Amino acid sequence: MTPLEYIKPNLEEWLGSFSFSTDLKVRICETDLFGHVNNTSYSLYYEQGRADYFEHLGFYDQSIMFVVGDTYSKFHLEGYARDALTVRVRTSHFGTKSLKIESAIQRKSTGELISSSWTTIVLVDKETKKTTVIPNLIKQTIQDFEK
Repeated sequence: MTPLEYIKPNLEEWLGSFSFSTDLKVRICETDLFGHVNNTSYSLYYEQGRADYFEHLGFYDQSIMFVVGDTYSKFHLEGYARDALTVRVRTSHFGTKSLKIESAIQRKSTGELISSSWTTIVLVDKETKKTTVIPNLIKQTIQDFEK
């Protein structure tokens, strides 16, 4: 496997840098005819991981929305029907109005990395629908949690 820019300094240390994880189970409807997880299903797993992460941090019921600006994912291994998965999520970078979320999906039974991802999340005011500067409370809450 060629090292990816965001997986640093190495895979083991990168996976060890996550403070948050949530578990999922692959449903049959998320697989293809051969029982492999369909590539479109991974975006659902990443979204659920981010939603659980933000909820864990207490960011629901806010006047700010967390909107996907762009996303990248890499498929490392096949996932299968009924696999128990662990989705790891962390904030790796703050911009002025956005933050970068990194995620890893691992097979729970073996720890094998199935897929990795980064996503740019843009903060948007719910009322005006315009981008907004990351409030200090949100930034500080994330920084305190990620230590």
